[in-house]
Amino acid sequence: MEEERKGQKPGKIKDLGFYFLNLLSAKAWQYLGLLVHPENGEILVDLEEARKAIDLYSVILESIKKDLEKDELRELEVHLSNLQLNFVNKMNEIARG
Repeated sequence: MEEERKGQKPGKIKDLGFYFLNLLSAKAWQYLGLLVHPENGEILVDLEEARKAIDLYSVILESIKKDLEKDELRELEVHLSNLQLNFVNKMNEIARG
C-alpha cells in the first residue's frame, strides 16, 4: 500500500476546490429549502447561511479559475448563477409572504 503511494503526486488545490464547491453548493441548495437536509430529512430555509455558502462558492471559484479548462469554468459559473438566481427568487418569495 505504501509503495503504491510513493509514485503518486499529491492532489492539486484545484481538486480540493472542486470538492469544496460541491459541498458549498449542496449546503446552499439545502439552506434555500430546495434540497432535503440529509442530516434530519427536513426542508430548511436559512437565507443567511445560503448567502454565506454562495459567497464562499464565488470566492473559491475565483481563486481556482485560472487552473480550469474553459468548459469546466463555464459549467461552474452557470452553477453559481443558478444558485444566485434561486437565492433572489427565494428572497422575493419570502418577502411576498
